[in-house]
Amino acid sequence: MRWLMAMAAALLMNTAIAEGTKVAVVDMERALFLSDVFKASAKNFEANNKTDIDKLKGLEQKLRDLQEQVQKNADVMSDDERRKSANDFEEKKAEFQFFAKKLQQMEQKWKRDFFQKQLPDIEKLLKAIIDEAGYDVVLQSGAAIYVSQKADITKLLLERLNAKSE
Repeated sequence: MRWLMAMAAALLMNTAIAEGTKVAVVDMERALFLSDVFKASAKNFEANNKTDIDKLKGLEQKLRDLQEQVQKNADVMSDDERRKSANDFEEKKAEFQFFAKKLQQMEQKWKRDFFQKQLPDIEKLLKAIIDEAGYDVVLQSGAAIYVSQKADITKLLLERLNAKSE
């Protein structure tokens, strides 16, 4: 499917170039997620979820410690001790996976919400760039097979986002 979209974009670009149309590409998501406003929001997200992040880091350390202990003492451990260590490891691993998934879902929701909240501002900035430069066609960067740096306006959009947040 992606290949088909890329081919369609290439055909569109060829047609546009043949007619003297001014074409650009942009990655709005990348521009937003590299912006200063995103970095500030990410720090806020981390601060608001510090308890879960710390719990996840603690579980990760416990898993490493259990694994090191088993490797270090494997030769002198009884079968019961090995089973108990293996059970402890599996319990901690399941708990780690649960919290990791929970945190990942929270982060994905936060990113979606953040993008949706910022989308009107990004679209306004992008529209201003398009109008100023007189672009006839602007494509999402993932739809293009090849893009020269002068046709990629993502950096310009990022600069405008950062200037707006100052």
